[in-house]
Amino acid sequence: MASISSHTLNGTDGSHAGGVAVALFRINEDGTRTVFFETAMDEGGRLAETFDMTDADTKLQFELVFQAGAYFTAQGQVSRSSHRVDEVVLRFRMPDPNGKYHMPVILNPNSYSTWWSV
Repeated sequence: MASISSHTLNGTDGSHAGGVAVALFRINEDGTRTVFFETAMDEGGRLAETFDMTDADTKLQFELVFQAGAYFTAQGQVSRSSHRVDEVVLRFRMPDPNGKYHMPVILNPNSYSTWWSV
């Protein structure tokens, strides 16, 4: 079983960014996207999803998409017109069908920072 995890932090006030909508998409060979899952970060800004990848093509790419703009608008920290980053999209591969893939993100209304973690 493979696992995807993340931790989102609100870069404007240093809090955990809970409730951020997030989805994982598989990028098919023809460029179309297939939804693997859609959920939201928990109250602590954490995501932990496990799924079977034993029959998956390890050469395919995936996208983890965070709805940052909707989060900041819902928080009342910015108006819809004052932020620029609507989605944060992390495109990556999962070469190990039993791998653990952790991608934390610091969100800001006009930028973001991410890194690969184990």
